Amino acid sequence: MTSAGFMETILSLSLQITILICVAGGLSMTLKSFSNEYRLWALCHVLILLQFLAAFSLPHPRLLSNGFTQPPQYLELVQKIESTLGQVILIIWFCGMLVSMLALIVSTFRTIRVLSNSTVSAVELIEQGLLDDVNGKTVKLLISQAVQTPFCWQIHTPVIVLPERVLALSTQEFSMIVRHEIEHLRAGHPLQLFLQRLVEALFWFHPLVWWSSRQAVRSREFYCDQKVVHDREDILIYLKSMLHLVENQVTDWKTLSAGFAYRNSSSLIQQRIQHLTATQQKHSDSQQRLAWRGPCILLTALFCILLWLPVDVSASNRSFWSPWPRWSTNFLQSVGIPARDYEIDGHRLRPHEHP
Repeated sequence: MTSAGFMETILSLSLQITILICVAGGLSMTLKSFSNEYRLWALCHVLILLQFLAAFSLPHPRLLSNGFTQPPQYLELVQKIESTLGQVILIIWFCGMLVSMLALIVSTFRTIRVLSNSTVSAVELIEQGLLDDVNGKTVKLLISQAVQTPFCWQIHTPVIVLPERVLALSTQEFSMIVRHEIEHLRAGHPLQLFLQRLVEALFWFHPLVWWSSRQAVRSREFYCDQKVVHDREDILIYLKSMLHLVENQVTDWKTLSAGFAYRNSSSLIQQRIQHLTATQQKHSDSQQRLAWRGPCILLTALFCILLWLPVDVSASNRSFWSPWPRWSTNFLQSVGIPARDYEIDGHRLRPHEHP
């Protein structure tokens, strides 16, 4: 892929995910259940990752022509400008993506270190069977001095890590916090959070990606809040436990790859409290399904894959399909499947070796 082709790819992907996130946001407003809302955002993040893979591994249709009809001398000038811009964009995107990926890797290792240094506790809750029913697996409950907020984690064994100061809370408040994390595990939120982090790392420059992440976090937290409270007494106990966590959180706590940072999310805390106090009036967790919204967002993603901005002036107008990317071409040719990785005009005008 040339630098101009990369520029065309990243601009087209930005347009595609803008449309997809806008559609997902509109669909989420029609939902009355937070369980469906977090599933919708999870599906949106999966589709964004698939769009990224498709853009860099498959040819794409050219529904629009670049329309460049200037004399050849201008074509050469525009190609040089596009090549330079493409190189600058590639360097900036790659540096941002690399920093984001390194931050994700570092936070993941920090989380693993916290897990290894934590101690098993809360035997009385295990005896009550509270931790025995999470997708057929028993949850491992850990206590750590290195964290200031509860979080859950799952690769094989589901794990809940609680800060040591949570042990000072009342039994009811302690149970509420554990139940909240259990609902995260039951809903598969650790995997959804990981996919969300990948999307953020790849599209760190896109403001709508960060907005969609906030919506996903909000819907996941609201869903779990709603699952653990059943009456006004539960709401009161739960609010007390949240306030204790906020009040006692120190300021030098470092963000992990999992978990919810109370000190960085005061607005979300406020929203959660407002939601809990109004939970009797709206947003009951009904059995409403995604229904037509699932196919709708899937069709939107398929439509978006066809949308490519005709930015690259070196792209041939004589072919409806772009060339295959080099790495996927090499793979196909290695298994005996012919694939074109060059522009038709470029093949005619420049030396090229047939596979």
